[in-house]
Amino acid sequence: MNIIEFSFIIAILVRSQIVVDIAWSSFTNPNFASNLTALLHQNFQDQFEFNLAYFDTSSTHQQFLNSPDLIFDITFSSFLSQRIREYTAENPTIIASISKSIGAYSDWEFFIHNSWENQIEALSSIISYLNWTTFIVISDKIYNEDDELFFNCFSKKDYHWFYFANSNDKNSSDLFIGKVIQAIGIKNIVILNFGESTNLLLKSLSQKSLLTKGTGVIVGSKGSWGLYGDGIIAYSELGLESADSYYKYEGLAFIKFLNLILSFPLASNSLELIGFLNKNTVDHHPFPNFTLLNIEDSERSIKGKIYNGNLTISKSLIYPGNSSIIPNSPTTDINIWIADGTINPGGDSDILATTPTAGAFYALSYWKSIHSLDGFEVSVTHTDCGATVFDLTYAYSCFSKLLATPGVGYLTSLYPYIAIGNILVLRSLNLSIPHISPYAPSTLSLNNTLFPEFMTIIKDEAFNTQVILDLAVIFGWKHFLVIYDKNNLMAYNFFLSKVEQYNMIIANGPELRQMDAYYTRDKYPHWKDWFASIISLKVRFLVAFLTPPYGFHVAESFYDAGIRKGDMIILCNARMSYAFDWETDLVQRRKVTEVFYGAIAVAQAEWIGEYGQMLVRGYLKEYVNQLEFRCLAFDSAMLLLNSISFTIKQGENVKDYEILNANIRKQKFLGCSGTVSIEPGTNQRSLPTFGIFSLRWNDTTQKLYEESVGLYDLSSVQLITFYSQILWYDNTTNLPSDLIIYENGCPFPAKMIHRSKAGAGMLYGISIGLIVITIIESFFIWNKFLKNIRIQKLKISAYVQFEDYFMMAILAIDFFQFISQGPDISGLHEWLSLLCTYTMTNFDSTVTGDIYWVYLYTAMAISCFWVFTAFLLLYQLNEFFSEMLKRVKNISLLLLPIIGNIVFVPMVSVLLSIFQCDQGISSKITDSFIRYDCTTYCWDNRYTLWGIFAIISLLVYIPLTIYLRYYYEIVNDHINIRTNPIFIIEKAICQIIIIFMSRTVKEYNESLHGLCCCILFITMILLCYKQGPYNYHRMNLWISISYLAILWSFILSSTYWLTEIDNKLIFIALQCLGWLILIASGIAIQCKWYPNLLNTEKVVDIAIFFKFEIGNKITAAELNRMKKEISNSNYSTKSKTSNINCTQIIPTINDNIISE
Repeated sequence: MNIIEFSFIIAILVRSQIVVDIAWSSFTNPNFASNLTALLHQNFQDQFEFNLAYFDTSSTHQQFLNSPDLIFDITFSSFLSQRIREYTAENPTIIASISKSIGAYSDWEFFIHNSWENQIEALSSIISYLNWTTFIVISDKIYNEDDELFFNCFSKKDYHWFYFANSNDKNSSDLFIGKVIQAIGIKNIVILNFGESTNLLLKSLSQKSLLTKGTGVIVGSKGSWGLYGDGIIAYSELGLESADSYYKYEGLAFIKFLNLILSFPLASNSLELIGFLNKNTVDHHPFPNFTLLNIEDSERSIKGKIYNGNLTISKSLIYPGNSSIIPNSPTTDINIWIADGTINPGGDSDILATTPTAGAFYALSYWKSIHSLDGFEVSVTHTDCGATVFDLTYAYSCFSKLLATPGVGYLTSLYPYIAIGNILVLRSLNLSIPHISPYAPSTLSLNNTLFPEFMTIIKDEAFNTQVILDLAVIFGWKHFLVIYDKNNLMAYNFFLSKVEQYNMIIANGPELRQMDAYYTRDKYPHWKDWFASIISLKVRFLVAFLTPPYGFHVAESFYDAGIRKGDMIILCNARMSYAFDWETDLVQRRKVTEVFYGAIAVAQAEWIGEYGQMLVRGYLKEYVNQLEFRCLAFDSAMLLLNSISFTIKQGENVKDYEILNANIRKQKFLGCSGTVSIEPGTNQRSLPTFGIFSLRWNDTTQKLYEESVGLYDLSSVQLITFYSQILWYDNTTNLPSDLIIYENGCPFPAKMIHRSKAGAGMLYGISIGLIVITIIESFFIWNKFLKNIRIQKLKISAYVQFEDYFMMAILAIDFFQFISQGPDISGLHEWLSLLCTYTMTNFDSTVTGDIYWVYLYTAMAISCFWVFTAFLLLYQLNEFFSEMLKRVKNISLLLLPIIGNIVFVPMVSVLLSIFQCDQGISSKITDSFIRYDCTTYCWDNRYTLWGIFAIISLLVYIPLTIYLRYYYEIVNDHINIRTNPIFIIEKAICQIIIIFMSRTVKEYNESLHGLCCCILFITMILLCYKQGPYNYHRMNLWISISYLAILWSFILSSTYWLTEIDNKLIFIALQCLGWLILIASGIAIQCKWYPNLLNTEKVVDIAIFFKFEIGNKITAAELNRMKKEISNSNYSTKSKTSNINCTQIIPTINDNIISE
């Protein structure tokens, strides 16, 4: 018996305490040392005396002042452990160490934990039971291949060893699990040698959704306390199962060792203490006894034992995800759902439903061939929950069965209402995953706020409309028919918003545009008149916003209503030919082909560029020769697959909806349909490339097909590129016109034209309303501004001014304007009619087609300028205004008599002409058309806008003109000829009335119109006689003669139309005779009773006047000539130059006469 054994025996015999020194160091957590001491004292306060002995590199053997019987080594330092061994060499003492350190250990050193070899054997037994062939090891020990124990044990396994420093940094743990472990994809994980970090790693695994069904996690003995997450498997050293913290885990190990010592049998002298310990340990380590633990309902449950590497299961194990199935799959399965639709509700089957499948499966095989994603296996689940038909009950039941294997993303239906329905059903089942569709645009599905999980690989179909509009500009088309259903409302509204911008015309009114969303041929009898009304408009191009295949039913109905090849060219914002196979009836196929032949379709381009052609060749090797939508399905799948790869490589959870959804929106790659990316903040594609397709007939297959003829690329310098010519309905490249024009130049034959009572009634109503408003406005202007103004009669001679000549010219222009607005004179006097044309008064004889719109736009522009002019003239400009505005004011002043008098009648006539819709092709007011442009129908959207503008222009232009006529005379105070204010009012009303009569009564009855005009001018003549229109007697004379000449012309013209006498010479002779008499009478009266008071200014001989001024004598002859000139100039003037006072000059001259 040696001294150590002896001391132990003596201590026990005398019941004295055994002294235990706990050696700790700066590498030891102080709390750990104190807690361990407290725990040991609590369990062995009567048997052992525990003392803390601090060790550092400078410590000496004298550190053990108590001459301990036992030393517990918790220095965690190989160097200090060796110093302790040196002490025991001189002072034999049993050492209990936490773990085996570097260097040889002595015979009296024992270890409280199992050896590394024993732990590896225990781990191997669990891995063998789980049948893992591939797994990940996370350890706080840097793996070294020299560590042959682990290598030899698992040499036939495929394992990946990762080092992670033992720490409490959660961010580091999350980053490590996400960037490293999750990115590998292997779901079998082993965590070894960790203490407190074990739980941290488990929480990071849970946060990254790795503690789910199909995942297996084994935790080594050292980290078996305080485990987090149901389904975790752990093996703990026997006796340490109850540890709930690291210090208690180590404390229980020390307690276990002390209990072994206390069990030393004193009665047997044959036993030695060291021998006893050696017998009860294996190579100085505890026996390899382990307890198999399993976390179940957040509690540790004992499920078996491991002894000498042999596993015995006593209870069934539970795995992550509350699964009882052993997780032995080495890879992470990433499941993708595809809306295959091979089984639709009610047993329906649909050709189109399988469209996404072929393209998506080809994408999956192609993606796997070019991407390496070790540790992950991408699989596909056919949802079969309805791809072309949505039934809520069926979809809910169908998706409920799939929740056991949820997809990380869903390649959803082509149809928007089905895609939305699927999203809502999955939301109700608490499953949110990204939904990507190769089509499915709608107002709802593209709403990023309502459906952030939805994305489509195409651009909003409204943008297809932009392509159609740009094509129309290139081809010079202006007129369109438009029909739509509610599923395409967004595209239709976009088209409407752009029509005005592109200056295009929609020929059919709103009531002839919307159809049933799912129109079928059996509804044709109810819609027959609707189709006939559209056809009657004779517009060739029909923009159809319809859902396939219902567009074919619409085409068939147009055929039944009379449309044949070339009568209508359909412009589609979607491809149609793929649905042609759905129509099996040969007669109906022939009808559809007749109408659709030569149509143009705009859709997302597919299989474009060298890359697209390479892909399509590979696709055709594996799948049937049907390409429509396959490329879009391919790019949809590639978008999801690339996003999955990106998410994994970022170390993020691919099964986290928000993360994957955000990463999908970050992707940008080259696909078979061009550059693929999702526009930020939306659910649609960014910068797509559109294909322009021409619908043609294939004689071999007896099918319609779409020939790609061009591209519309937003990212290209050249927006539209044509690489093939478009063959139209006549199999030529000759561009068809947008209107079907007949001989009369209208989109309908002349025989269809008849008087539109509704249009005429509207014209009469507007005319009468404007007359009444004009009279009211005139009365207001008279009462407010002109009532108290009196003009002075011109009684003495004055210098004639330029403005006086202008006033005289207005008499002549008024004459021709009144003549032109009266009864038609073109049949009597072609020369007079031509003269009226040149004075801009005979509007009807010069306007046809586009010229009319030039006139109308000009009139509207003048009315706007008139308002601006009035502002400048009626408001005093101060220094704030620039010199340029003052110059504009001066120019406006010069234009007053032109805009206010000369162009007044043409202006009002043109503005009123837009309401001349008294002809039409049916009784509906919307089928009436403008007299001067039969291609423009009245009271549609575009017309209504211009009509309102014309009314506003008239209501502003007329009263401003009435007031500014007199304002012109006020500001030009040097004018001699002035107008009686009441005559300004009367003349304006007369002009308005005769214009309105020429637009209304004249079109109905020339004779009645002539009679009304005669009455009007008899009234005007009487007013002139009574009031005197001007202050100059000669002007009053000639305006009376002018009105009498007009009256005479009206009487003869009315008589001509009333009697219908074929001999025109009689009327011409009478008219000429009457005018000659009036002119002769006027000259005679003027010479006898009305002397000339307006003379041109005479210039005095400057030389004589200069001699007189300087006092030189002038001759009698010079004096007589000067007197004569001055006497002839003896009148007052309002000339702007200085006046000469003749009465003062003549006496002075007499004093300077040279006597002869």
